[in-house]
Amino acid sequence: MNPVLQVTDLVKRYRGGTVANDGLSLEVLEAEVYGLLGPNGAGKTTLVSQLLGLKKPTSGSIVLDGVDVVADPGFARRSCGFLPQGQTTMDDIHVDEFIEHIALLRGLSSREARERTNSLIAELQLDEFRHTGLRSTSGGVRRLTGYAAAAVAPVRLLVLDEPTNDIDPIRRQLLWRSIDRQRDTGTTVLLVTHNLVEAERFIDRLAIIDRGRIVREGTPASLRAVVTDRLRLEVTTANGGYAPHPALTPEPGRSLQYLFDSGELSAVSAWLTRLRAEGTVLDFRIGPPTL
Repeated sequence: MNPVLQVTDLVKRYRGGTVANDGLSLEVLEAEVYGLLGPNGAGKTTLVSQLLGLKKPTSGSIVLDGVDVVADPGFARRSCGFLPQGQTTMDDIHVDEFIEHIALLRGLSSREARERTNSLIAELQLDEFRHTGLRSTSGGVRRLTGYAAAAVAPVRLLVLDEPTNDIDPIRRQLLWRSIDRQRDTGTTVLLVTHNLVEAERFIDRLAIIDRGRIVREGTPASLRAVVTDRLRLEVTTANGGYAPHPALTPEPGRSLQYLFDSGELSAVSAWLTRLRAEGTVLDFRIGPPTL
């Protein structure tokens, strides 16, 4: 397969000397789902901002579909669909209107925009919210609406930053199936996630980023082979304290971070989901141990 995206020796250095991306290189192939995994502050969001032409790198190159987007950032914005990590601020518009307006802005005809909007609303089971203002919907519905707007028009690269945030487990599966269909129809997807376990069966390849560098890259299976059978959990609790579970062993010197046997994944996930529903746990991330 041909690469849709090529990033070579990318460096982003801010005033004061902070280096967000430090000689980062990667290739994303046509019609693949490529994952970016890493802790907060690893440089994932900065990388995405440069890929979309929203920030200019200090050095290095970014080539999208054969075009140098450092020299032509507008090409990246025209060629990519983007779901940012935050929620949309267009609170007063209805769900279907928001998706359809984005489709029109992306160049679809009125008929095409309406048909594509209806298709995504059905695919994501959003019909009951079709005529509801975004202000009155849950965070999960707003997130799915944002995804639909990003995916409503044909693009060369669909960039999704933490797409499952705020979405309940049932609707998460609808979202993953929709992402899978995007790949099947030839769309290339770049997916930023903190939860490798959840996304693993949909990701073709992934890069693990730490301190602005790619420390590991490969298929999920190949990376599992080098990190043993342990998984790493980061928990954010409402009171800032520990949330112990029999399967968890605190990682020395790191508060609210744990290692556990992969065989305990189902039990730990069920326990965390219950605690998050109760409000005890605000957020959690499961992925491979630190490499």
